[in-house]
Amino acid sequence: MHRSLGSFFRNTVLTLALMFIASAVVFAQTPSGKNDINFLYAFGAYSGSQGKGKVVSVQNETSLRAGDRLKLFFEPKNDQYFYVLHLSSQGELTSLYPAAGQLAGVAGGTQVFIPAGNQWFELDGHPGQEKFFFITAADRLDRLEELCARHTTLKEKADVKASTDAVLDEIKRLRQKHKQLSAPAEKPLRIGGSVRGQQSSDAPLAPDITPLAAEVKAPGFYSRTFTIDHR
Repeated sequence: MHRSLGSFFRNTVLTLALMFIASAVVFAQTPSGKNDINFLYAFGAYSGSQGKGKVVSVQNETSLRAGDRLKLFFEPKNDQYFYVLHLSSQGELTSLYPAAGQLAGVAGGTQVFIPAGNQWFELDGHPGQEKFFFITAADRLDRLEELCARHTTLKEKADVKASTDAVLDEIKRLRQKHKQLSAPAEKPLRIGGSVRGQQSSDAPLAPDITPLAAEVKAPGFYSRTFTIDHR
């Protein structure tokens, strides 16, 4: 089962491409103390046919084919705010988290999968560049939330384009505000299967990306941008 992502993803397929390279940029805030954040996350791909493929971590210079699938997982160790956005190859911006009706705040110990449950984003053969913005913070990012909420209400092409630029500018501003020479601590971490525990007994076994998880500790702010190049 696949999940639709806004106007660009009207059907059940996430429009990506035959092959891509994922690159990431990481930023962190320097002050330490009570605002420190600590969480697990994984960005996984299921490569190959159903039942015969394998789960791989989306990292730099990852190549996938049409029909391969993508899924994101995160679990905060303390209360935090999470934001995940997607910018398509056609320039269309979609807020994946929080989606409509959701709150950005996530309580410590809560596991979040995007898309939820057994759903995955599936790649097709459309070329272009895609970006996934993954942001988490100790404090609520009010301005970013306001811009994203407004973005979903717009219909006119010019308004949508201006709104997209405003959201991207705000992400850039946040990254510049918190950018420092020191990087957050990030290390691989093996954890048990979480997806399997959510399935009914008669459901097909869903691939589990949680064993790919890394643990991140950062002083108040963390941002990672996955830039996907289609070939």
